[in-house]
Amino acid sequence: MPVYEFKCGDCGQVFEVMGTYEEREKAHTCPGCGSEKVKQAISLFSAKPPSSSF
Repeated sequence: MPVYEFKCGDCGQVFEVMGTYEEREKAHTCPGCGSEKVKQAISLFSAKPPSSSF
């Protein structure tokens, strides 16, 4: 399941929301200050290759 990062426009806190595309599109509130001035942050993609058994 994807993880989306959001950033608060008031206090600057970055927080994550895990869920579907529909969850990403919902209105979110900052867990730090309760502000609704929240925007999705640009996050980096990270992948770990499977460990080899050699």
